[in-house]
Amino acid sequence: MRLPKYIEPRKLAQKNGLFDGEVLAEDIPRVMSALVSCEQMKVKLEFDIDIERRRTMTGTIDGLVHMQCQRCLEPVEVKLHVDVRLAMVWDEEKAKQLPATVEPWIVGEDPEDLHAIIEEEILLSMPVVAYHTEHCVDATTLSVGTLDDEPESRPNPFQVLETLKNTSKKPN
Repeated sequence: MRLPKYIEPRKLAQKNGLFDGEVLAEDIPRVMSALVSCEQMKVKLEFDIDIERRRTMTGTIDGLVHMQCQRCLEPVEVKLHVDVRLAMVWDEEKAKQLPATVEPWIVGEDPEDLHAIIEEEILLSMPVVAYHTEHCVDATTLSVGTLDDEPESRPNPFQVLETLKNTSKKPN
């Protein structure tokens, strides 16, 4: 089942709503701009009111994506697993009062874009740098030129200053 784009999260929390479905590549364009390819992301979200009377959205997002390896520039398969734990708040002031274990989600009475929230959660969980676990680049291609055993001798550019220093120390 494809997840709806717009939801009313506060009402869903009141009714203990549950979504178990998927978002397609076209639903998450910002994520796709950072990937080589992705078929779909499986999403399971529960809306509830917790014991502190906060409206929450919890769940998981799972998917297999292909990112560009930063060593060989070929696609590398990356398994993504995102744990979602958001508490709905009215404003920034209420968001500051939440414990560190819960992320704030500023929500009003209007419908919210569920795909945008899922997209944000995926972007935050993606690795900054993706690369193959095995060596994907031949080590011989990483070196350029040959090493000289003896460094090239060059004149010291500060030698002129040394001469000036010595001449200024002569007794008068």
